[in-house]
Amino acid sequence: MSEEGFDLFKWMATYDKRWVYVFLFIIVIGPLIRPIGMPISVSKLTMGYYDEINSLQEGDIVFDSWNMEFSGYMELKPGVLATHRMFIEKGVKLCIAFGHFEGVAIPEVVFKELKSIMDQYDYKEFEDYIIIGYVLPNEAAVAALAQDFQGVIRVDWKGRSIEGTFLDEIENAGDFALINDYTTGLATTFEIRHMVLTYGTPMAVNSIGVSVPGHLANLDAGLITSLLVTTRGGAELEYLIRAPGPGLKSMDAFTLGHYMLIAFIIIGNIGHYGWSKRAAYRDRTGIR
Repeated sequence: MSEEGFDLFKWMATYDKRWVYVFLFIIVIGPLIRPIGMPISVSKLTMGYYDEINSLQEGDIVFDSWNMEFSGYMELKPGVLATHRMFIEKGVKLCIAFGHFEGVAIPEVVFKELKSIMDQYDYKEFEDYIIIGYVLPNEAAVAALAQDFQGVIRVDWKGRSIEGTFLDEIENAGDFALINDYTTGLATTFEIRHMVLTYGTPMAVNSIGVSVPGHLANLDAGLITSLLVTTRGGAELEYLIRAPGPGLKSMDAFTLGHYMLIAFIIIGNIGHYGWSKRAAYRDRTGIR
């Protein structure tokens, strides 16, 4: 090989590493704009969560605990959207409560994304779901609501009386078919103490990643009945209900990004090995 020639092994071992970031950006942004729909394995945890939601009957009333702020919602978004799509399709009634003051702004975002499915099933506020507002600020509030719902909750978050609505059927936490909790905060623990342990109401949890170990312990202890794990769990739920959304988009990007990084690692190692084998030749000719 002449000094002017192209050495493939040298290029593979010494290419400008900035190209890795360029290709990674392209690989990641592509699926976010136009999802590919790559296959995804479904965990037993997600299957258990799916089965629990799917077992609900039309007219069942769920205590829908939005125990999250916007930063947590962005991680839980796939599970929140997929779960509520299931609720809407099954005709489940929702009592929506917030455990974080910032959470009161999230419904507008969620229901805007679900507008088409809500229109399809004629799913309406105050008829099929009622938002009772930021009513889970501390343990005392959760305990009071669980014990005497009608005595604590008289109006929705817009000040409209709940009398004459489906919430007339709720006297205490034991009258809910399920507690569904999307959680980044403490209200989950309060609900377990005063709604699950006191009244035996089953509870499903959609948790951010950092809190999963603690909720796995709750699941093993029988304190909660199912667990959906962060964005990955939401993506698996989207796959199960055949409604691709932000979760599967993210998984496409993660998968392709990892494939690309593995490819660059292989290229670098082949280049390094091939180029090092030519060390004697490079020393003799001066080609670097």
